[in-house]
Amino acid sequence: MSWLDIEYDLEVWLEIPPRWTIGATEPWEDDDERTPQEWATETAELWWEEHESDPVAGEVELLADTLAACVEQYPKMFPGFEVLLYLPSPTALPLPVFVSEFPSEGEKTSELRRVTLADDDGAAEAPIVEEFATESLGTGVRVLRYSVDSESNAVVSSLRYAWRSEEHGRDVVVITGSPAPSQVLRSLDDMDELAHSIVLRHNDYVPLDEDDN
Repeated sequence: MSWLDIEYDLEVWLEIPPRWTIGATEPWEDDDERTPQEWATETAELWWEEHESDPVAGEVELLADTLAACVEQYPKMFPGFEVLLYLPSPTALPLPVFVSEFPSEGEKTSELRRVTLADDDGAAEAPIVEEFATESLGTGVRVLRYSVDSESNAVVSSLRYAWRSEEHGRDVVVITGSPAPSQVLRSLDDMDELAHSIVLRHNDYVPLDEDDN
């Protein structure tokens, strides 16, 4: 069994509880019976308490409704992925970040380029492809890419990271994107820091059958 251990900065990152993530198998505080709206309201209040300035009328409620919408919308985009929200201030629009690991398949370089869309012909310009190494995951790739939405004609910016763990036979992928390219660009330093914090854990323990005792 393998899983991801992500150490994120609690001042700029929120995690959507895994129990609301489609396809998730890990529990999230079994005794937590809050609804998404209740979680969003409590989180919005706490986020504003940590902020240096006081909210004006309606700002706490606006953030709560935004977080509730995030819970409803984002887990559906990449089912089974962990979903983090980049929220450097309570007035910012949350940027969704999706993280997952899965069995490795195919040749390493071509597969990492495929999942990061490094060779996407539909990009508005040639994607910016760079090697990205972390102490835990080794050397992978980071791809910054711009495309044009076919319906709105808006320029969409996406940022993807990918690594292969030969030791565990797993690939790790991080995905984010926004129709506001500046939102992704402003997050770059914090995104890189988050990527460096990811550790792929592995548990080789297999419980014995009672008959084997």
